Amino acid sequence: MNTRRLVTALVVAGMLSVLVYGVLFALTDIQAVLSDLKSFPVEVFGVMLVLSLVCFALRAIRWKYLTHLTGRPLSVPDAFYVQFSGMTMTITPGKVGELLKPFLMKQLVGMPMSRGIAMVFSERVADLIAVLLLSAGGLTLLGEGGIIAYAIGLGIVAIGTLAVSSKRFHDFALRMVERTPWIKQHHASASAISETIQAALTPVPLIISVLFSAMAWGAEGVGFWLARRALGFEGLAVLPAVAIYAVSTIIGAIAFIPGGVGLTEASLAGLAVASGATGSVATTATLLTRIATLWFGLAVGWVVIAFRPRLVRTFLTGQSDSDGSPAEATS
Repeated sequence: MNTRRLVTALVVAGMLSVLVYGVLFALTDIQAVLSDLKSFPVEVFGVMLVLSLVCFALRAIRWKYLTHLTGRPLSVPDAFYVQFSGMTMTITPGKVGELLKPFLMKQLVGMPMSRGIAMVFSERVADLIAVLLLSAGGLTLLGEGGIIAYAIGLGIVAIGTLAVSSKRFHDFALRMVERTPWIKQHHASASAISETIQAALTPVPLIISVLFSAMAWGAEGVGFWLARRALGFEGLAVLPAVAIYAVSTIIGAIAFIPGGVGLTEASLAGLAVASGATGSVATTATLLTRIATLWFGLAVGWVVIAFRPRLVRTFLTGQSDSDGSPAEATS
């Protein structure tokens, strides 16, 4: 990845965040928000950070499970390193930084990039299904139009998942690759992608992945619920609060905006108000939740990735080790 592009992405995301949070402040009682932030219990925010760490750890365990399915298993430390390091790329435009995880897999265990990319795709399918399931608890807040949109979206995801996990679909796709001259040369990579996706999205692995995703995103949703309670709003049970967080995550993920910054905050605050919270409570809970999830995850990712500077340098410069061996691989 070009270092200049990465720095630019960080700067753009930071500026966009400042703008978004400024708008949130402007649309509500600034003094009330500042007062809520100052009086917010430190121990509650600490629990929110722990819940985010639980989310990160569950996703790392899921990543290790997926590597086992592909025949290139990682050790537990390496699985955590790859997952946590991948969080440094959360705010890259269109999440192109997701290529970091396949790159690390190639460096650590020699997995071809095509298989690593297919693993990331399979991971995102499981995340989407899990977040949709978690969202079901807050359908009443979306109104009739929202419920219809949810049903359509769920149907599309279900049909799409069945299609991409079907052997017939992959056999057909590979035949098309073989018959198309300009992509025929990539048939080996296409086959690797096909095999990886089928292995990860067959019923049992998919169910396991979705369960890990649901627990992971649910943990962060509980953090949002705790923030609201600590701010004095107890008019929403934990499941609807988790659903609000899940819906906001979906909305943010739909856009190719770095980290979903803007859309996620707006939807999280808007749905919080729709559930009965005041503007200041909704804004404060949104700010604290995003700090404890997005920005905390970004910070943790950079701390973790720094433990293997040669891998970072190789990723940023594109220059591999002189001996051609996987960089800093561990058992």
